[in-house]
Amino acid sequence: MNSEQISSKQEQPMRVVLPDLYKKITDKLEEDYNIHKYDIQAQAVQESSGYEAIIYFGDSYAHKNSQYFSNEAIKHKNPEIAEFIEKVGSACKEVMIADYFKMMRPK
Repeated sequence: MNSEQISSKQEQPMRVVLPDLYKKITDKLEEDYNIHKYDIQAQAVQESSGYEAIIYFGDSYAHKNSQYFSNEAIKHKNPEIAEFIEKVGSACKEVMIADYFKMMRPK
């Protein structure tokens, strides 16, 4: 593998690589789940005909959800993006609540 192939498979910040998708995801998470931009880390990995969107969340960003989207799906804001946002929002909210109760538990 040459260095160009290796670097294309590395995670990159979604807000740099796919700013429109990043804005859609973060706006929808904040609007529907009260999950803010600083509660998640959004990354993207470029594939041959699209991107894998990766969202990290939870304490130390230990949890993640990811899904592949074609360039066409991203361009036309395909409904599968909304489904992914809903899946991430539900999982993130559940993890954040569990993390909160772990933190507040008497020692």
